[in-house]
Parts: sequence; structure tokens; C-alpha cells
Amino acid sequence: MAIAAVSALASCSKIDNYPAPDGGIYGKLTDKITHEGLQTEQPGGFTIKLFEKGGSLNSPISFSGKPDGTYENAHIFKNDYKVLPTEGAFFTIDTVDAQVGSHTELNFEVDPFLAVTDVTVTPASGKVTTAYKIVRDRASDKIVERKTLVSKAPTVNNVVFDLKAETELSGIPDETILAGQHTDTVSGLISGDTYYVRIAVRTDNALKKYNYSKIFKIAIP
Repeated sequence: MAIAAVSALASCSKIDNYPAPDGGIYGKLTDKITHEGLQTEQPGGFTIKLFEKGGSLNSPISFSGKPDGTYENAHIFKNDYKVLPTEGAFFTIDTVDAQVGSHTELNFEVDPFLAVTDVTVTPASGKVTTAYKIVRDRASDKIVERKTLVSKAPTVNNVVFDLKAETELSGIPDETILAGQHTDTVSGLISGDTYYVRIAVRTDNALKKYNYSKIFKIAIP
């Protein structure tokens, strides 16, 4: 029994002696239209995949990005990688070769399916009104919806919200949608309370991902 116990402890100590990850990568996805960080939701707004040199292409290291378009993984090994931002509301881009050291920065410019621009957010008694434009750099899937989302929590997206105003756009030509200014009013807000407001728009893309505006903090008079 004692010999078996010693053997087990020796085996465990060998496993503990493996080197820890000594590399890290971070960066930002910039929206080609707004020239700002790509606005997404979390979790699952977009994914970064790392294909390690000498590793299997079928088993990349995958992790989610952040709502402001930034990403970071500080727990990988130093090595050469192919890096791919994917699974977001943007057009496919090529992988980029990167030599990852202890803290390597790698940024990308991505072309979103849609962008929300010229946003104004106007609070009033019991409500908030938004005005904005929907733009894109190139045509793809049909534009199918737009909405203004309101939450009492700083995190606000299509999954996390308290109130919303939404408009179905499937029956409206994209040219008409892109040419106009859009206005939403969300009612039922409480005077004196603070809310967070965000606009979401979506094409009929395969992953059903939304493009977002920034988050606006407002106080209701």
C-alpha cells in the first residue's frame, strides 16, 4: 500500500512539472466603416481562432472577443500561429501569420455586414428616442430587422435588455433602408432612473449575428 501511494505521488509530481503557458496575444477588431472598435455582444459576438505551428488544423485554440471589439488570451505558448477572427457579423477575412511572444499585439480591420452611424439618443419623461442610419460597404444578405434596446444593466444586447422597440425590415427594399434615417421610441422608463441604450441591426446572415452601436448611458428626467 505504501509503495503504491509513493508511486502515485511521484506520478502526480511529474505532471505538475510541465511548463506553464508563457505567451499571450491581444488586439482589436476595427470596423472598416466607423473606424472604431467593432461593436458586438458577449458572449459569442466573435471568435478568435489560433492555429499553432506543428499542431492540428482541426483543433484550433478558440476564445471569444469582447463587446468593444478587443480580445486577449494570456494563456498560450510562445510559437508561430495562424490567427483568424471569425463567427462574427463581418465578412470573412484571411488568416494572419503571427509569431506570438510573451505579450503580442495583433489588430485587424473587418468589414461589417452593417454599421449603425449618426446616432442620437434623446431621453424624455418616461421614454427615450433614438435616431440613426444604417450603412454598409457592400451588399450581401437581406437587411431584416432593426431595434433599440434598453437595459438597467450596463450590459445591453439582443439577449440582455429590459425594454425594446423593434421593426421588421424584410419587406422593405435594402436601398430604401440604407437611404433613410430611422427613429425608435421606447416607453415605460422611470423618471430619475439610469438606463443603457444600444441599437442593433441584422442581416439574414447564417449565424443570425447582429451589428451594434455603442452603448449610451442616459438618465430619465
